[in-house]
Amino acid sequence: MAAFRTHVTAGLLVGYAAGAFAELSRWTVEPFTPFAMFAAGFIGAFLPDMDSDSGKPFAIIFDLLAIVGGSIVYLHILSQPPLPWYLWIAFPPLGALAIRYGVGWIFRKYTAHRGIFHSIPAALIVTFAAPFALRSFRLDDRDLFAIAVSIGLGYLSHLILDEVYAFVNFEGLKIKPKKSFGTALSFAEDSKAVTVIAYVILAALAIIQWDWLLAVWQDARLMLK
Repeated sequence: MAAFRTHVTAGLLVGYAAGAFAELSRWTVEPFTPFAMFAAGFIGAFLPDMDSDSGKPFAIIFDLLAIVGGSIVYLHILSQPPLPWYLWIAFPPLGALAIRYGVGWIFRKYTAHRGIFHSIPAALIVTFAAPFALRSFRLDDRDLFAIAVSIGLGYLSHLILDEVYAFVNFEGLKIKPKKSFGTALSFAEDSKAVTVIAYVILAALAIIQWDWLLAVWQDARLMLK
């Protein structure tokens, strides 16, 4: 598999390219969206390592997810009727801590590294799920779509690099496939139950998002005319 530094570089490049394309094509609405796409590509490049038991990828991913989760809780509170001051103080950090240590603990205990998270359906699930997490920020549909695609591209860059490094020995520049070759860009994992659950989640997200995707597609067609 590719090294940590390689995934960092790829995520930054993917995020930068996606943000630059969106800016040049005038696809985005909010001026900060290209920067958000840059960050999304970077974050997406780490997400396949959510199932890692330790190390930098796991810490970075769940630190970032905790920050985003706490921010979403805060924005949700803003959209509600006035709440007691102690809820304003308590809920956002509690949400962040629940993600960092609660969800993080679950991932460490119940997932295996290079399992379903290193697969094409996982990349699609993350892409389809991203708009749900971002809707609290009240972004335009085109901005939501752009950021979600950036996350998906970052995720895909991680899988592609793992496959390349499993096929090519860059130290000697030799074609030398490893046992892990073919496991990152896969469509299933060894556990049939986990694979079925992944596809059920993907199908549910696609159905829920279908009308929204059609609206974005119609918007894109109007822009291209």
